[in-house]
Amino acid sequence: MAWLAALPDLLTAAGMLLVWLRPDLVGADWVARGVTTMLLEFFVVHASGFFAVVMYSDVSRLKRSLALGGLAAIYLAMLAAFAWGLHAWWMVSAFFWLTFGKIQAVWTGPRRREGSREQNAAIVAWAAGTACYLAAVSATALLQWPVLGVTPQVAAAAGFQGTGLWEQQPHTALAAGVLYFGAMALVRVLVRRWLLAGRSTAPAAAG
Repeated sequence: MAWLAALPDLLTAAGMLLVWLRPDLVGADWVARGVTTMLLEFFVVHASGFFAVVMYSDVSRLKRSLALGGLAAIYLAMLAAFAWGLHAWWMVSAFFWLTFGKIQAVWTGPRRREGSREQNAAIVAWAAGTACYLAAVSATALLQWPVLGVTPQVAAAAGFQGTGLWEQQPHTALAAGVLYFGAMALVRVLVRRWLLAGRSTAPAAAG
C-alpha cells in the first residue's frame, strides 16, 4: 500500500525522464508540457498545506467545502495568468480537478479530526514536498545538467522563446521534475509507513 501511494509520483518522474532522454519518441510538445507541469506543481504544493488544514478542521462539511472553494478560487486566479501567458489552459482544468477531488473527499470520506495522525501526516507530506520542490529547483538552477535529447532545436520546436531559465534551458525543468517527483515518491512511502505504524500500535497503546 505504501508503494501504491508512491506510484503516481514514480510514473511522473519516469515520464519526465523519458521526455528528457527521448523527446523524439513523444514529440517536442511534451517538453513544453513537462515545464508547465512543474509550474503547476508549484501551485499544488503551495495550496496543499492550506487544504490539509481546512480538510481536517473541526467544522461542518459545508463550511470546509466553502473554505476549500474559496482557496481554490484564489489559486485559480493566479494560475489563470500563467495559463494565459503560456497558452496552456489545461493547467486550470487540472487544478480544478485536484480541488474537486479534495472537496469530494470531504463529503464521501470519514469524519476527519483536527490534530489527528492523518492531519499530521498530511502536513508532514506538505512540508516535505515544499522542501523537495525548492531543493530540486535550486539544484537544477545552480548546477550544470546535460541536455540529453532536449537540444536547442527541440526547445525551439516546443515553442520556447523567452529569457527565463526554463525557457532557455527547458531540460533543467525536466531534470527538476525527475528529482522532485522521485523524491516525493520516497516521501509518500515513508509517510504512509509512519501512518500505518501508528495505526497498528494504537490498539496496544489503548489497552
